[in-house]
Amino acid sequence: MLASEVITELSKLDPLQAEWDQLAVASRLPLMSPACVMAWWRHLAPPAAEPRMVAVRDGGTLVGLAPFYVDLAGRGGRLGLRLPGIELAAGLAPLAAPGHQQAVAGALAEALADSSLCPHSVALEGMPLAADWARTLREAWPGRRRPARRRYQVSGCPTVSLQATSFDAWLSAKSSSFRKEMRHTRRRFTAAGGTTRSSTLDTLLSDIDIFVRLHGSRWEDRGSSSFVGLGARLPAVLNDIGQTLLNQEGRFRLRLLEVEGEPISAQLFLAAGGRVLYVNAGWDGRFAKLKPSMLGILTVIEDAFERGEDCVDLGLGEQHYKLRFADGNDPVAWTILVPAGVRLPLILLRTMPMRGRARLQSMLKQRLSEKQFSKLRLGLRRLGV
Repeated sequence: MLASEVITELSKLDPLQAEWDQLAVASRLPLMSPACVMAWWRHLAPPAAEPRMVAVRDGGTLVGLAPFYVDLAGRGGRLGLRLPGIELAAGLAPLAAPGHQQAVAGALAEALADSSLCPHSVALEGMPLAADWARTLREAWPGRRRPARRRYQVSGCPTVSLQATSFDAWLSAKSSSFRKEMRHTRRRFTAAGGTTRSSTLDTLLSDIDIFVRLHGSRWEDRGSSSFVGLGARLPAVLNDIGQTLLNQEGRFRLRLLEVEGEPISAQLFLAAGGRVLYVNAGWDGRFAKLKPSMLGILTVIEDAFERGEDCVDLGLGEQHYKLRFADGNDPVAWTILVPAGVRLPLILLRTMPMRGRARLQSMLKQRLSEKQFSKLRLGLRRLGV
């Protein structure tokens, strides 16, 4: 029998952070680490957000944690419980010790069903489908009537398996055209005076400024970006995460490409448990011929082989340049659970517009090219839609 507790004060999380981080590493979910979640609370949490975190213990050992919150105002209130971090990337889910997901799901479901502090619905946004906590929680829900489950968005996340014996062995298994292109690109980059480096504690602040500038410049004529929309909060939250995770070897990787000392690309990766997650990037369009986005990913894959890691997750979106590297796909989904009761029809009605917009966006992404979708998004932005 597992014991659960609903935590409503952030200060009560301090004693849990070591075990919490171990769960995030074991679950291979870098965004669910205490470094990322607590940085979110300090810089990105809505003003009306309140913690509704559920800790699950087996005796004195933490075996599960769902760091939920509820936004008591605006859109978040309609979604009920949410997990922090979707503003940064996907890959959000409750945490469970290996072999404990079913038992932890049962304890979480009991806690959510019984606690008056938990609202009318649970939103699992950007949740890896391989774990499918929405289904597991629904099946574990106490009582005779299961919650309604509505999946309203699915996005592919191309992945690179690092099962080869070495980086060279991995590269040799790729197509001849890919190998030729990457080797040619590397030679051109080196000939242009190109160098690659990763951020350190000493360079973190200035490197984040470079990242923000390059990312913003890439979106000036392409519509909206969730990162650009964060404004001054973006460098603050990235610095917070970096200050913590740069002390943990390899967990925070801000990779920069430079030509004769001038930054041309910055790509952010987070790692946990042998899995490396591509968060976001920016690059200078003047250097497009050097293919900085592809070259940066190639260097991170090479580095991951040297570290003994087994997967690079290229993040949300099946863009062509990602698919050139990928040999797998670990999709993520947006799902809402609404417990049975008198408010169920009302909650489903209130969330219908949001779910409809998400489905439409997913459909358009599948049917339009990247360029067409960017033009459509830019047009809607100019119209204020």
